[in-house]
Amino acid sequence: MTGLQEIVEMFSYYISNYGYFALYVLFFLGILGMPLPEETLLVFSGFLVSTGQLAYTSTILVCYLGSISAMTLAYWIGRGLGYPFIEKYGRRMGFGYTIYQKTEDWFKRTGKWALPLGYFIPGVRQFTAYFAGITNLPFPSFMVLTYVGGLVWSILFVTLGWQLGERWEQLFELISRNIAIIVVAVLLGVIGFSLYRHYKKRSN
Repeated sequence: MTGLQEIVEMFSYYISNYGYFALYVLFFLGILGMPLPEETLLVFSGFLVSTGQLAYTSTILVCYLGSISAMTLAYWIGRGLGYPFIEKYGRRMGFGYTIYQKTEDWFKRTGKWALPLGYFIPGVRQFTAYFAGITNLPFPSFMVLTYVGGLVWSILFVTLGWQLGERWEQLFELISRNIAIIVVAVLLGVIGFSLYRHYKKRSN
C-alpha cells in the first residue's frame, strides 16, 4: 500500500465516522504542527464533494475555520510566550537578540506577507503564525492577511478536488513532483517584492 493510499484510507475512516467535525480537528491539528498533508486533505475533501458525501460550501467553511482557528491560537501562543521571553532575556543573548530585532523589523515591513503566501508552502504555514505573534505583529494586520489567505487556500484546493473528481490523485502527484519548484518560485516572488519595495522607498 502506498503512502497516498494510507492517507486516503485514514481520511476516509475519520470523515466517514465523524463527518465535518473530523475535518475541523484534522485541519486544526495540522496547522498547529501535527504532520498532516493539508493540501491532500483539501483536495480529497473536494473529491468527496464530487461524490455527494460532503457539501461544497460546508466543506470549505469547516476547512477554513479549522485552519484559521489554529493560526489564531498559534499567534497568541507566540505573542504570549515568545515575545515576553525575548524581552526579558534577549538582551543577555547579544548577537542573537540583534538578529531577532532585524528579523522583527523585516517581518513588520515585508515578512507579514508570508502569512497568506505561507499557506501554499508545506512546513512554512505552521510557523508563520507563531512568528507573527513572537514579533508582536498587530492582531488586526494578522487577521486580515491570515484569514484572507486561508480562505483563498481552502477554496482553491477544495474546488480543484471537486472539479477533478476521481482524477484528484493526479493533482496530488503533480504537486508532489513539483513542490520544490513551487516553493522556490514563491520565495523568489517574496524576495523580489521585498527588494522592489525597498528600492522604491529609497528612491522616494
